[in-house]
Amino acid sequence: MKAEDHRKVAQWHLKQAELHEADGGYACGCPADEQNAKIIEIVDSGVIEEDLSCSLGG
Repeated sequence: MKAEDHRKVAQWHLKQAELHEADGGYACGCPADEQNAKIIEIVDSGVIEEDLSCSLGG
């Protein structure tokens, strides 16, 4: 994805998070799949590397 596309996806996810927080019963339908679990792990570890490639790759 291009940087602009990543920002659009991030913006959408931030809005979903706000809706989750405002309404405990809100469900966005986002799957808690392996890729999302890895992203959460990366963010929780405090290590978000500046790189020229996606940090989710192999």
